[in-house]
Amino acid sequence: MHRRSILLFTILFLFSAPANADVIDDLVRSQLIERHIPGAAVAVVKNGRVVKMKGYGLASVEFNVPVTTETVFEIGSVSKQMTAAGIMLLVEDGKVNLDEKISKYLPNTPEAWKNVSVRNLLTHTSGIKNYSSLDGFELSNRLKVDGFIKLLSPHPLEFEPGERNIYSNSGFNLLAFIIESASGKSYIDFMKTRIFKPLGMAKTTDRDPDFIIINRAAGYEWRVDKLTGRDGSLTDLRGAGSIVSTISDMAKWEAALRNDTLLKKASKNEMWKQFVFNDGKPSPYGFGWRISDVRGHKLVAHSGQTAGFGASISRFIDDDLSVIALTNLGETGMGTLVATSVAKNYLPAISLRAVTAKPDADPKISAKFLTVLRERTENKFDPELMSAELIKAFSTERTKNEGKRIGTFGMPRSVVFVGSEATNGKTVYRYKAETPKRMFLWRIAINTQGKITEMTLEDEE
Repeated sequence: MHRRSILLFTILFLFSAPANADVIDDLVRSQLIERHIPGAAVAVVKNGRVVKMKGYGLASVEFNVPVTTETVFEIGSVSKQMTAAGIMLLVEDGKVNLDEKISKYLPNTPEAWKNVSVRNLLTHTSGIKNYSSLDGFELSNRLKVDGFIKLLSPHPLEFEPGERNIYSNSGFNLLAFIIESASGKSYIDFMKTRIFKPLGMAKTTDRDPDFIIINRAAGYEWRVDKLTGRDGSLTDLRGAGSIVSTISDMAKWEAALRNDTLLKKASKNEMWKQFVFNDGKPSPYGFGWRISDVRGHKLVAHSGQTAGFGASISRFIDDDLSVIALTNLGETGMGTLVATSVAKNYLPAISLRAVTAKPDADPKISAKFLTVLRERTENKFDPELMSAELIKAFSTERTKNEGKRIGTFGMPRSVVFVGSEATNGKTVYRYKAETPKRMFLWRIAINTQGKITEMTLEDEE
């Protein structure tokens, strides 16, 4: 049998629904096929009971290894909530104070950081520049705390601590160093000793390629029209996103969040409390968790993204529903995509079908957006309607490919205004767009020249 025939047979075998498959199986498999995701693992916890836990697709395309509930995935920034839990354990121990300045725990911090507190790091309100796009922070450099701070120190604060919120991996790497300073252990040893081992998370550890990790999934990227291996030049993520885990271990993590076996109730309440900015307005972020409202349902969640992997954990607090998804594709948002799709089957009230029209804030903007959206499905861009920056962002091969995918569902028949909000000094508008085969929820922003500067697909079904 030719190699291509073997691969086709394998894909059909792994993605075809067996006789006892259910609607979730069908849904996840369809997402894997449409989004070119090699493999995924999903867990659903309802009222404290695991009602679904399963692996789908391939952990290794090269070796034809299927995903199981014991497949080890990188969880990316889902690690942040675990780092935050580590800090809260040290708070309970009396070794860390949330409102203490970080200079107390870290050596040689620059003068510019003198007002940065531990709480600022946890909530992305420190103003310290995100190191992820900077040179010198590759995993191969094995930076220690002094080296990390020395490399980051020359960059000025992006804003005064507590003034606003900008996502920053730097803060959570510094939190990992605070854990080391306060505990006397390496970050990963502390996490294993105080969190992973007590919870029975035996497969949860550091992603470092130096470690031999049984059942570790391979990571992949989708490059326009083909699957490729991930970039092997990794950033040192430490407390910001270095953890690997299995779906069965993540279910244990979810159980620990429900009860008081790991953290006291007061500590968890602190983690899930929205930070309040200096001007008194609430932030959408807690300690390693995003806090939001999805169509009237409180959601405490976070996604994770690393080269070759995407993960998500979503906790609908008032509905006592949690959905966890781990994937081995590095396309942005794949973990959240799978988790959200599954959650809607258990909680129909968060479906796009439940989103109703509101009185149109500005019919001219709606008409303009419909024109741009229709052109977007054909990868056409009008400089009279769109900013130069947005046209540039939509002109990459990857975004053009996404435009083609959206176009396969048909031309939008209409757009319906569903709401607006002021955020970070600008007004954003949301529209539900229906095509013959799918519904989409879009978020846009308009500049003072009346041009669309942002156009983000937030949801679809």
